[in-house]
Amino acid sequence: MLQIATPSRDSRSPSRVSVSQVRYAPAIDAPRVLAILNLSTAWSRGVLQGFMACAHERRWTVLHYPPPVDVAALVQRFAPAAALIGPDSGGLALACAALVPVVSVALDLSSEGIASVCPEEDRIGVLALEHLRATGLRNVSTFQLDASQFGIARERAFVARARQAGASVAPGWGSEDAAPRRTGEDADAIVEWLRSLPKPCGIFTCADHWARIVARYIRLAGLRVPEELALIGVDNDVVECELLEPPLSSVMVPWQEVGRSAAKLVERILQGQQLSSRPVLTAPVGVVGRRSSELLAIEDALVAKALRWIRERAHQRLNVPMVARAVGGGRKRLERRFRRALDRTVQGEIRRARVEVAKGLLQTTRASMAEIAKRSGFTNASLLNVAFRREVGVPPGVYRRLVQNTLAGANDS
Repeated sequence: MLQIATPSRDSRSPSRVSVSQVRYAPAIDAPRVLAILNLSTAWSRGVLQGFMACAHERRWTVLHYPPPVDVAALVQRFAPAAALIGPDSGGLALACAALVPVVSVALDLSSEGIASVCPEEDRIGVLALEHLRATGLRNVSTFQLDASQFGIARERAFVARARQAGASVAPGWGSEDAAPRRTGEDADAIVEWLRSLPKPCGIFTCADHWARIVARYIRLAGLRVPEELALIGVDNDVVECELLEPPLSSVMVPWQEVGRSAAKLVERILQGQQLSSRPVLTAPVGVVGRRSSELLAIEDALVAKALRWIRERAHQRLNVPMVARAVGGGRKRLERRFRRALDRTVQGEIRRARVEVAKGLLQTTRASMAEIAKRSGFTNASLLNVAFRREVGVPPGVYRRLVQNTLAGANDS
């Protein structure tokens, strides 16, 4: 294996890694892979954790450098067989691709002929909208600090789904629909924008670290979370989410799985195989709800009462007639008003509430599927599996593995 000293910083260019003092010994039959990835965020650390787990199994030599670096010098000195490059590296992926096969992670460069592994951005936007809509919110908006590829894709999917669901979409900060389009951290303008939003309103911030910026200006604007503005981010960066007050709801992305998928592409490169021209997409796990979106913004008192009753008793074996009797409305009347307020049935809400209970148990316990089914109101594990797949998109066992791997990686970092 290569013996590598800690990369030094070139005194002439403090921001650039120097390779002139790196000492190494040639490895025998160990493929070398260059990884250029900034580890300042939980998602990037998750990617590298997943990638390195596969690299260790395959006995690759991984040379990790944070950007910016002199790609040509690294390639000349180490002669890597492939490179993994993250989105914070500017144009390094394109420069590197002229010298060595590249896998781009979290940035789709497939149109440039570069193999890419990315989260399923459209699904992230849809999950964020569905989470906010479950609270009864009819007003939504978005926040992007800059015109990043991931932010644009997430916002487009969020807005499209919101309009399809009949929600009112206020022009977001950094939104393509805003006239003029405003980006960056303009304090006075952001405060003015937040005050102009219809209340209550749900804001999809497209990333957890952007939610921190929004929360700062919500306080400066004298507004309240979640009573006036509910927030949801992306990545479920535990540090970012728990440091906010109230803690931030977030779409969980299995970044370790993204790293493993990237490793599979590198393995194919090393084997001389042809790669697909389409990006490899990894689906988000689901939404981890916290107090930043914990509200019921439902004007219909009967529906609001039914929702509270269902959620307080979701672990019990409920049915629609029981709900109707409990809230004092006939079944047909309740169903009609439920559809009008939430665009779903009473039975659909019962199922969704049960799955939310199951998700919490899967995140925090090692209970068997039979026990989780019982504690979340399902008669057996098979019915839990069917409902969970319908609501979340993956079986409960897969959800548990993805969530616990993600949380373990966050705690390790």
